[in-house]
Amino acid sequence: MSFLTPDPRLRREAVDARRSLMARALHGPVGRTFARVDLAGMRLIRSTARSRRATRVIVVFSRSGEHGALWLGIGALGATLDRDRREDWLVGVAAIGASYVANTMVKQVARRPRPQLRDLPPLVPTPTQLSFPSSHSASSFAAAAGFAHLLPKGPLYATATAMAVSRVHLGVHYPTDIAIGGVLGWAVGGTVRRAGHRVAERRRAAGNQDRPVEQAATAAAVATATVAATAAATTENGTAA
Repeated sequence: MSFLTPDPRLRREAVDARRSLMARALHGPVGRTFARVDLAGMRLIRSTARSRRATRVIVVFSRSGEHGALWLGIGALGATLDRDRREDWLVGVAAIGASYVANTMVKQVARRPRPQLRDLPPLVPTPTQLSFPSSHSASSFAAAAGFAHLLPKGPLYATATAMAVSRVHLGVHYPTDIAIGGVLGWAVGGTVRRAGHRVAERRRAAGNQDRPVEQAATAAAVATATVAATAAATTENGTAA
């Protein structure tokens, strides 16, 4: 698995990749075996749904997950329509934002380059060449963890899995990118959800059960602004998607 690429625009990223923690971790016989298995898994996933129609559907679906947009939209819709559980929906939105930030931080440290396979080129453009972990996977599983008590778990986790696998099918992530991204998002999402519930329980125990609209709107604005600011920064500085 080569980290080099002929595109001069990506030369800086290739140099960074050779210095990355991921590149160092893949040295030695164990690392090379790991890399071969990872590459084999990618080739297996990419061998499915090869028709143009299927690829177009996958591209549209995958793009809906950019910066967690699909999941943030679901959270915003839930908070708007389900007034009795508005705070729960907003906690889920906050979980997505927190996972995005955490994923970006890990990505900056690992600095693994995206797949560059001559026979299987990427099917979609990406703003950067940083691959590990997958932001799509992290935000999807953070949403699944954050909304699990609000929506049917089966379809929720199936959609999150499909979103993550779509990134491998499109050639912009390795299987381990989406696996670790999913674990990271699920862990962060679950942690934020539990913390949000503890805060709500303490407030109810204190006799404050009147969840004012102003508090909900402020929470939503803060969570959305956090994700938006992170998305803008990562796209500009080369750390996203």
